Amino acid sequence: MDSRGQSDRSGIVRVGCAYLALLSVSGFNQPFFPIWLEVRGLSEWQISLVMSAPLLLRLFVTPAIGSFADRSGRRNTVIRILSVLVLATALILSTATSFWPIIVLFSITLVMYQAIGPIVDAAAVSLVRQGRATNFGRMRLWGSLGYASAALLGGQILAFGGSDAVYMAFCAAILATVVAVFALPEAQLQPLPEKEKDVRLTRQPLLVTVFVVTALVLSSQTAFNIFGSIYLKSIGYSDRAIGLMWALATSSEIVMFWAGPRVSTVLGPFGLLSLAAGASVVRWSLMAFAPSLPMLVLLQMSHAATFSGSHLGLQKFMQFNVHDRRGATAQSAFVTLLGLITAGATLAVGPLYHLLGSGVFLCAAAMPTLALVLLLVVRTPLRASVPQPQADAAR
Repeated sequence: MDSRGQSDRSGIVRVGCAYLALLSVSGFNQPFFPIWLEVRGLSEWQISLVMSAPLLLRLFVTPAIGSFADRSGRRNTVIRILSVLVLATALILSTATSFWPIIVLFSITLVMYQAIGPIVDAAAVSLVRQGRATNFGRMRLWGSLGYASAALLGGQILAFGGSDAVYMAFCAAILATVVAVFALPEAQLQPLPEKEKDVRLTRQPLLVTVFVVTALVLSSQTAFNIFGSIYLKSIGYSDRAIGLMWALATSSEIVMFWAGPRVSTVLGPFGLLSLAAGASVVRWSLMAFAPSLPMLVLLQMSHAATFSGSHLGLQKFMQFNVHDRRGATAQSAFVTLLGLITAGATLAVGPLYHLLGSGVFLCAAAMPTLALVLLLVVRTPLRASVPQPQADAAR
């Protein structure tokens, strides 16, 4: 193996490790942080405010950080500083015992943490664009594995050590993220062409449409993310079966990311996003009708298409249509749009589930249906936006 091959493998491993550590933080945070808050004596409405505050603040902060990272040309420096600050504020947060210190410190911690992911995505796409990696999915799958592993481990830690022990695991995952981002390969960014310097991302209709399509498909999962376990329990599934169904979805997601090089080459962005949207329409439509166990297994396995397919399609498009010097800006803009649509969906699903029960999943299916309509509108330019498969064969 020549030195170039070794260098490429090293870069892929380091980005994969960054995803592994970064998503492990979420695996400890999302399922278990509300329990830590409850132990601290916060009420239900206070817990809701604490958990939602960073989602709202990220709409203003994440795009600004991503844009600064691109303009400075020092992406790694930006996320290294962010990761150290996240660790510092998380450690201070561990000593907080009342509502106002907790919400302020948690919001600062999560907003800075959430700004790291889009820049790591940009770094991963840069490796692919420069021929130093074959596909985004092979690196991103380690994030899914990290999240799933942390969630499983967190449950065991909670059972034996309580919520404070899980919080320490959360801090340990942040420390691992600090180490991982300091080890990321340095970007080799080309200067932005003069003709593109004054072109805003919002003035690129195809890019905006791809963002909206992907966000609609991913946000359609909100109803199941919030009420899926409650719904499955109400139609007779055991706690053990429900846990297995969630694990099956995550496993399918990882497999699809692993298959990314071949699937992305064959389908391209239009095919991947169409697959994701179409599978989402079917998945949520059938979920509304109390699926049998064999059907539920198939629906959960379709997470490979609905979740991973969306990410692969988006990143394949950005690989060929967003300049490296705008990678972090574009990734941050997408995450912001996704957060906005997801926040709206989150506000809607509670009243809809109360009013319609399982019919909430039919409402969820309307979002990828709209995504399919948008894809049909832009099918010609979207298909033409990347090289033909023969010219983009997986290495």
